[in-house]
Amino acid sequence: MSDFDLPFRPIRGDLYTAAELFAGFDPADPASFARTTDFAVYRWFVTSGGASSDQGFGTMMQALHDNAVTQALRKFLTGRRCVAVMGGHKLRRDHPQYAQVVRLSRHMVRFGLCPASGGGPGAMEATHLGARLAQADDQALAHALATLAVAPAIPAGLKHLVNTAGRTDDLAVAEAHAWFAPAHALATSLPAGGPSLAVPTWHYGHEPSSPLAGGIAKYFQNSIREDGLLAIATEGVVFTPGKAGTVQEVFQDACQNYYRSFGRFSPMVFLGRAFWTDQMPVRAVLAALLDPADFRDLVLFTDDVAEAAAFLAPRRTTA
Repeated sequence: MSDFDLPFRPIRGDLYTAAELFAGFDPADPASFARTTDFAVYRWFVTSGGASSDQGFGTMMQALHDNAVTQALRKFLTGRRCVAVMGGHKLRRDHPQYAQVVRLSRHMVRFGLCPASGGGPGAMEATHLGARLAQADDQALAHALATLAVAPAIPAGLKHLVNTAGRTDDLAVAEAHAWFAPAHALATSLPAGGPSLAVPTWHYGHEPSSPLAGGIAKYFQNSIREDGLLAIATEGVVFTPGKAGTVQEVFQDACQNYYRSFGRFSPMVFLGRAFWTDQMPVRAVLAALLDPADFRDLVLFTDDVAEAAAFLAPRRTTA
């Protein structure tokens, strides 16, 4: 335990690292997933009442912690051009869209951008893998994808990892370990690669945070995390196919752009032209909502990851 007998430091000066969060993880021991620092904080959060906690001291410490993380995040981003990548958390590691996001992120780092994500599974994990592989060749990329494909889908039962009394579900812990282990192996074997930022939350602590991220700004309050991730993406946001959460982020970002909430319109890129035009037809709504010049110059629908990265690469500023 740390100060105030808590499993986390309420006041910290830097972001989390994978080594700190996942200290205690043993690839050979399925029970070790529940002995990591990250899991200890998640258990504390759940047993304290989660987002609906009525424990004054605990919630005050959470607020203090989240403010410190925000300050550390700002320091991390100094001098970096951040692009957020949004998309489905259930995207399988062996799905072509997963590899597409990996390649997109690799392109973005090569263009001098810092990819950011919500730090969880699916398209989020792919974002950080791509950043780690920024200087790698296609053979190394294929090897990494094959390594992850041994555990392609995030297990469905992880919501039962721990109950409000703090009791863990041994089967769920073992399943989480099996899914997490290939990413952990890559994180310890790959070079640092390019910078990337993960912004996960213990509100969704049953979904393991990615150990592949360069910096991890992990929050307790999901609302701070969601607003913050879009706010820091001053160089743009890439939307990969997703469901309700991703669609919410589309229009949250569109609202920020419409009102120039942060002084500029940050480019919006939709990867998957048919998906965003027909299956989830946000294109028509955005065309009607946004200024025609903004929609023409700063919104892109494409299937080409190289085109997407190049569209984001020039510094775009509109008042």
